[in-house]
Amino acid sequence: MSVEDEVFRIQKKMSKMASDGTGQDQALDLLKTLQTLNINLDILTKTRIGMTVNELRKSSKDDEVIALAKTLIKNWKRFLASPAPTTANNSSAKEGSSHNSSASKSTSAAKSSSSFSGKDKSSSSSSSKDREKERLLVTDLVSLRAA
Repeated sequence: MSVEDEVFRIQKKMSKMASDGTGQDQALDLLKTLQTLNINLDILTKTRIGMTVNELRKSSKDDEVIALAKTLIKNWKRFLASPAPTTANNSSAKEGSSHNSSASKSTSAAKSSSSFSGKDKSSSSSSSKDREKERLLVTDLVSLRAA
């Protein structure tokens, strides 16, 4: 089973737990499994597992689950701070991840998100897909920061 398939399997279980509030022991095991998987930015973007982990964190009453979920989200946010392939719209996102105050991070992320409005219609479909993935990731991170 690929890492992506494993993440989707875990995500399905976590979504159910977050919605019905049961299985906190199993939630901790699933979070620990996520921690051991080699998850990259592409998998985070495709699966949106960060959103699911954050939902589980919010719905959980178990301090261990909450702490591990926060740790995973914090580690995954570092993917934005690490060097990424340079594109015309990528500099705003990197700038937003290097500021110290959360207010300027949100502002920069919002600017970055608005720069994906599709002004450059002459770009190839692969760079268009890359921009869409980056836009979704920025949107996810902005909502995680607000949590």
